[in-house]
Amino acid sequence: MLFNHFNLKTKTLKIISLSLTLSGIIFILASSYIGAAAVRLAMILLLGFCFVNLKMTYVFLSQKDRMKYYIAIAASILGIIKPELTMLLIGAMLMFVTVPPYVNSIKIKDYSDVVMLIINGAGILFAFYCIINARAALNTVVIIIGIILTITGCLALYELFSSGIYAERRARSKNENRYKGFENTDNL
Repeated sequence: MLFNHFNLKTKTLKIISLSLTLSGIIFILASSYIGAAAVRLAMILLLGFCFVNLKMTYVFLSQKDRMKYYIAIAASILGIIKPELTMLLIGAMLMFVTVPPYVNSIKIKDYSDVVMLIINGAGILFAFYCIINARAALNTVVIIIGIILTITGCLALYELFSSGIYAERRARSKNENRYKGFENTDNL
């Protein structure tokens, strides 16, 4: 079961499951707004981190490290302005990371690590999808997160109603109703 390892009361579990389900539905319905807002928030945090870190360590940084910070600041400003470009950059980076091992294993005909081949192949496909259709890729990721939240909330709600106090109440009411008959039939 989902929440067996936690010591939660039924009211707490009910609140958790309903909030998970509701947040998942909101993620599914408002995926474009949530994705853009999440990317903008992450880019604002990255921008703040880069500014603070650059200001505090400017004297100790080499020219190469300073350039990395300037590139990160420029990328975060670009991500704040156009959040879709973030998925384009993620797709390019993912393609850069997954293609060389895939090509090398095909070149040397080493197919022994099937899991790594599948992961690299899926990474190449997702990177290609992110590059071709960056806006829809961001929405797709948010929708997948929403589906996961909704399923988790529904499973927790099902577990709550199928076990615990609710199951005992159902059994008790079923036993009580079994022996009750018509009213005032005890004197017959």
